[in-house]
Amino acid sequence: MSEKDINLTPWQQKHLEYQKRKAEEAKKEKKANQPKKVHFSSPFLKSLPKTEKNFDDTRDEAESAELLEEGFETNNEETQSSEAPIENEKIIAQLEQLSQENEYEYEYEEEQIKRPSRFSSLFKGSAPLLKKMWPALAIVVLVFVGSLYLISPLSKISTFSVSGNANESSEQVALASGIQTSDSIFNILNNKEKIEATIEQKFPRISAVTINYHFPNRFEAIVKEHTNSVYVKRNDQTYLVLNNGYVITTPVDATKLEKLPVLQNFNDEEVKTFVNAYETLKPAIKSLMTNVTKTPTDATKDFIAIDMSDGNQVRVSLSQLADRLPYYPSVAKQVQAPQVVDMEAGIYTKPKAAYDAYLSQLSTSKSASISAQNAKKTDASSENTAQSTTTSSN
Repeated sequence: MSEKDINLTPWQQKHLEYQKRKAEEAKKEKKANQPKKVHFSSPFLKSLPKTEKNFDDTRDEAESAELLEEGFETNNEETQSSEAPIENEKIIAQLEQLSQENEYEYEYEEEQIKRPSRFSSLFKGSAPLLKKMWPALAIVVLVFVGSLYLISPLSKISTFSVSGNANESSEQVALASGIQTSDSIFNILNNKEKIEATIEQKFPRISAVTINYHFPNRFEAIVKEHTNSVYVKRNDQTYLVLNNGYVITTPVDATKLEKLPVLQNFNDEEVKTFVNAYETLKPAIKSLMTNVTKTPTDATKDFIAIDMSDGNQVRVSLSQLADRLPYYPSVAKQVQAPQVVDMEAGIYTKPKAAYDAYLSQLSTSKSASISAQNAKKTDASSENTAQSTTTSSN
């Protein structure tokens, strides 16, 4: 018991205990009649922690007891005995009112939970229909998006660039393609191979063209050009020959020649035959070749002489160039320049001076043979003329 309870008379103490017991019984009865879940709507109670809400009943009992005790201390014994039940009834009335408010709030929340929303009721039962219609809806959406794309600037080409070109300008290639910025992307994609072939035909230097599409509306022409192979000299003019045997008809400035072999007075067919064989050789052999002349013999009409930068000269038939010239490096290691490496019938070497003397002697003997044949023809012609004159005089 507290100090306040000690100062009370025995009757007052018993009356206080009776009132406390009655308050507890009334509280238990009210609690039994309340719903299982109660949510308090009082702003003061909502601000309390959850642990305090769980012990509201005990706190109400303590507050009721304190109110009763204060009433006994401020009033006399008769006033206390008459006013205590009134205060207790007020407390009970307040608790009943609070319980009713909480019960109304709980019923309202339950009703809100059970009540379906307007949005859910609107689409209720539409799931099977949507499952059947989604292919058609997807097609409609795709057609709509495609239509927007076709009428938008994104469906038209914005830029056309050229890369890989060294001798032909980008402007010339773009002009030859016939592509314009207002053209449709789909039109270019459908005619891509035709455009590539057109560019290749208009530019002999270009060996291949690949047109690539870059999202969203850019195109690029990747150009691969023929390489320079040799030169051909005709009538004191030098012309460039590409690695496919094509002869560029524009003469080249003699002061701007690259380090490439120069063919002397070769016709187009001979140039192409030489280039086809030349391109199969290793770079080490190709880099040694400087000047090529035709030196036909009675046995080999397509015999050619190739001057090498190491001082040697190779003589081989044009038709056997690709087969026999690869042996030259191993032969060159065994001889001391200047030598002539003859590959007409087998392979043999001879000092260049001796070979030139042999060719000179051969040329002289050939000239003498031709002169003798011409003299015989002249003598025979004279005898025939004399005989015809004698016959006519008789």
